[in-house]
Amino acid sequence: MRLLLMYSKAEKDTAERLDALFSKLNIPFEDFPLNSPQDIDINRFTAFFDFSGPAENNHDETTPTHALILSSLDPQWFDFLAGFAFGSRISLLIYGREAIPGISKEFAAFFTFLGTEASLQTYLEFENEVLKKQNAARNIIKAQQSLLKMGVPTTAESLAQCAAENRVREISLFLAAGFSANSRNNTGIPLLNIAARTRTGNPEVIRYLISAGADVNLLAEDRGTTALIDSVMAQNQDIMDDLIKAGTDLNIKDKNGQTALIVAAGASREKMVEILLKAGADPDIPDSLGVSARKYASLFQNEAILALFNTIAPPKQAAS
Repeated sequence: MRLLLMYSKAEKDTAERLDALFSKLNIPFEDFPLNSPQDIDINRFTAFFDFSGPAENNHDETTPTHALILSSLDPQWFDFLAGFAFGSRISLLIYGREAIPGISKEFAAFFTFLGTEASLQTYLEFENEVLKKQNAARNIIKAQQSLLKMGVPTTAESLAQCAAENRVREISLFLAAGFSANSRNNTGIPLLNIAARTRTGNPEVIRYLISAGADVNLLAEDRGTTALIDSVMAQNQDIMDDLIKAGTDLNIKDKNGQTALIVAAGASREKMVEILLKAGADPDIPDSLGVSARKYASLFQNEAILALFNTIAPPKQAAS
């Protein structure tokens, strides 16, 4: 919603009071002061409007959706405004009683009359919410149409495929079309996990989904893994780094009771172990077999990883 406030010098005080109201309601507006009610400057009026976009979306963010009139304008103004509103779908509002005498009966239906500031505020609040919902619906349809033009079905499984193929543009359209950043494929694997599991890794998808509000701790239904655990399994260190920066829980267990650190230690991924330890991963959490990451390193006699454990997270001393 965007307002164009039309008034003459005699209504300047009222205009300033209404400007404060629009600011309080967070409704963008522009002032269109007239030197006099007879100041019929149609070119200056139409310069506020841009109808160069598609016919189904006449208004961009800088084009007024409503004109609010305070003054008793020349009847020629109201005749023009009625025709302009009919062709452009601009809503015409009349505040107070000053403007009423200039409006002919045959054109009165083009105007909404608001007698008090309270009624104006109620109207603006309601209309603003309606327009927001309409814009949201239009954006959803537009995003869906864009996907279909690209040959991409608007299904959760198709979205999951885009995550696997590092197609960020398509994913952004899916989210604009109403899909969630936490969507899953048909087997219950979240988008983050899908991107984390790919052989080469899809860090662009991971970063985009995180920025879009994806839950970094969702569990995949097949393995019970988080995206962090999946990134370690797939040896995607960049993705692991991004998930850690996003605040993922380092110590969540998968269906086998294994944490990301246990997986990294078991696979002898020394650098990953170091990063996880420095981020605060617990090396002594046991898996379903009762073996911790520290114990796996000991069992496998991995001296480099044991050294990391002893340096970064040395064993806790038993209480005497």
